[in-house]
Amino acid sequence: MRPQLIFIFLIFTISLFGQQNKQTFHFKKTDYPASKFVTKSDTSLLGQVQIIITMTHPKNSSVAKFLCRSWLTIKKNDNVLNQKYYDTEPVGGCSGLYTPTKQPCKDYFIISKFGDYEGQTLLIDTTGKLTSLAGGAFSMSTDNNYLFATYDSDISGITIYDLKNKKLVLTKEKYDEDRYNEFYYQDGSYFVSLGSNDIAKEISVGIIDIKNKKVTVTKKPKTFLKKTNKLKTYNAVHSLTKCNCGQ
Repeated sequence: MRPQLIFIFLIFTISLFGQQNKQTFHFKKTDYPASKFVTKSDTSLLGQVQIIITMTHPKNSSVAKFLCRSWLTIKKNDNVLNQKYYDTEPVGGCSGLYTPTKQPCKDYFIISKFGDYEGQTLLIDTTGKLTSLAGGAFSMSTDNNYLFATYDSDISGITIYDLKNKKLVLTKEKYDEDRYNEFYYQDGSYFVSLGSNDIAKEISVGIIDIKNKKVTVTKKPKTFLKKTNKLKTYNAVHSLTKCNCGQ
């Protein structure tokens, strides 16, 4: 192919990609008619920051080449600060963007993103800044200074974020059979349960050391972690009644 033709082809390809990207990145209601798609849109406020979440999925998957599309728009004083677009595969689980019934922290708006074997916990602060963490469902420390999240993925993982100082404490993957599970606060320390075995007399427990940025896994008696000390889990997939792209 002559150089001139190659150049023209490249320009056409880039232009076409840009048009497709523009069409999907910015939600346009007319592109998703109610006769073919189920669309849900919610607007929330964090001070002067406006957070808009839109999700859509086809009523019949054969009429579209996607299963779930989500848009996150962050605005302040009518100015768009940030936009995120997700074309998500449910991969046998939940998909889309979800918020707690009531936000647990006054200084942040927190969203769980599910699907693609790549769960995320999205934090939006009072300035409109967006921080994306590996995660999904999450818990808060008793003083609301720290966020604990577990990966919504085929690989088990844990993320700890310092909300007060806006810093990542740690993000850690785990490759054996025991998965990070639920968080606890007892005897002045934080713990995370791992796996579940109703027959075993001992269980694996992760001791969370925030100061030294580590999680040490050890064996404890089965009754070590008390249910009354369990931290609330926000956006746990089993608690979401409609977790397939908002349907």
